[in-house]
Amino acid sequence: MTDQNTNEVALAQQIGHLTGEIRTMHQAILTSLEHLREDMRRVETASNARIDRLDDKLTARLDTVNTQITDLQTEDKRIIAKVARIGAFGGGAGGALVAGMVELLKRMN
Repeated sequence: MTDQNTNEVALAQQIGHLTGEIRTMHQAILTSLEHLREDMRRVETASNARIDRLDDKLTARLDTVNTQITDLQTEDKRIIAKVARIGAFGGGAGGALVAGMVELLKRMN
């Protein structure tokens, strides 16, 4: 064989070796990308689950607060009605006392 043929054969072997290394690197990169995708899916699933749990907790707390507000409004209306009744009764009784006192004063004179 001539030097040129030997060089061409050596060059072809190196190109083949380099091509094999590139294929190996390419496969390793593809495998790494697939692992990253799987990790990202797991993180997304875990994040969505966490958000759902927080949403459920927040909804439950808001429902509790709404119930408490409704209860307070009901109690407030009950107290207002009671104060109005007592005020009307007290006003009537006070008016009657004043009228009675006026009559007593009139008769005392």
